Amino acid sequence: MKQPWIIVLCLLSVAAPAQQWQRLISEPCYGIAINPKNPKTLYVGGEGRLLYRSFDGGITWDTLVVEFRSATTEFTNVLVHPIDTNVVFLGGIRFGTLRRSTDNGQTWESVLAGTQNYVFSGEAITIDPNAPQIMYAAEFLTSTVFRSTDRGRSWRAMGQIPPDSFLATPIVPRLCCIALRPDSTGVLYAGCQGSAIYRSDDSGRTWQLVQRFYAGNQLRDTEIPQIRFSSLRPNVGYAVMTYFFSAFRPNGGLWRTTDGGASWHPFAFQDTSLWAIGIRSRGDRDELVVGGFTEFFDADTLVPGARIVRRSVDEGRSWQRHDDAIPWTTDLPGNAFAFRYVQEGGRERLYYASDAGFYALDLASDEPLSPIEREPLVVIQPAHGILRIIGDYGGMPQGVEARAELFNVLGQRVASATLRRYGERAFFGEIAVGHLAAGMYYVRFLAGDPVASAAVLIPN
Repeated sequence: MKQPWIIVLCLLSVAAPAQQWQRLISEPCYGIAINPKNPKTLYVGGEGRLLYRSFDGGITWDTLVVEFRSATTEFTNVLVHPIDTNVVFLGGIRFGTLRRSTDNGQTWESVLAGTQNYVFSGEAITIDPNAPQIMYAAEFLTSTVFRSTDRGRSWRAMGQIPPDSFLATPIVPRLCCIALRPDSTGVLYAGCQGSAIYRSDDSGRTWQLVQRFYAGNQLRDTEIPQIRFSSLRPNVGYAVMTYFFSAFRPNGGLWRTTDGGASWHPFAFQDTSLWAIGIRSRGDRDELVVGGFTEFFDADTLVPGARIVRRSVDEGRSWQRHDDAIPWTTDLPGNAFAFRYVQEGGRERLYYASDAGFYALDLASDEPLSPIEREPLVVIQPAHGILRIIGDYGGMPQGVEARAELFNVLGQRVASATLRRYGERAFFGEIAVGHLAAGMYYVRFLAGDPVASAAVLIPN
């Protein structure tokens, strides 16, 4: 396995910028698609088999009924094909099939159906950016991945997610989302119930469990509804996690990979239930936005998520709070389902689909970007009983030993290692942790004097 890195950051929350959010639709919205050749053309998946369409950037809207009204249907997946932008796809919850339109959503045909109603829950339908004739769909109930090689006209089952081998009694986790690495064709990642991520290197035929993020939690409590990779640095990706019961913690949050998906690590918002993430490249870094989700049932409203919207212009080092800047409708929950960035002429916009409406934020192209500093400490999730550590310290005097020390929550040093040079500035080392009890520990990096510290979770 490649060496997985996690950059340990100080994540700060700061005030929202002066730009104003506009509410464009005052009904529940779940999926967003934008015509890549004409960004003024928008499609927004609604509730009750409704699809909202605008040809003028959201000023006016058509409301399309897909066959008939049905109050419980949620169109969570809406796509416009990048080659023939008259072709639109629809999938969702309590809809039953994947539909395709060749006339901008006026009429529809079912292109993927089974003996039972299919569910496409999170971001479950995607197009290969390097080969747009190839599409993938991830079905929730059967955990099956389907593939089309003719722009979505026909589909065939490729493979099924295997049982979660981390469990004492392995069962197949349900499949929430699917994503492709932008630097490859056929390398897929699937986010599943039970906080599990799987990888396929053969276009979805076979799957291997990469990681289960929360090994101690109930299998079906945590879901991974969206995974996004950076187009600027394809080895960097993000996964958001939703959970439903406040008693099952630690849980949820934003996780990150810096090794192309080989390993994932907590990055921000632990114990916050997140559903949606948006990402765009701006200059030499990625801009991120995340939105939360709380399912209100059984009087359990303690899970933080609803009406949480945070944006970072510095790759997660600091976060702007937009929670109170959005003109929420008072009678709807405010759960996030999708974000999309778009550039239309000289205007840059961020669109946001929520069950409290559809919103837009006009972005300032000259918004200042804070400098990115080198990170002093990188901690790698334990694998096979080994904790790997990288310390960055360019000013280390000659003859001074670089060390890493591991402490338990009582402040007792339980292990240490001498680090060896790794490149011009960095130092690398390993600590055996297989004999330690599961729980939270703290790593300290020293180059003579202490340089940096970070927390690390050692799993069961």
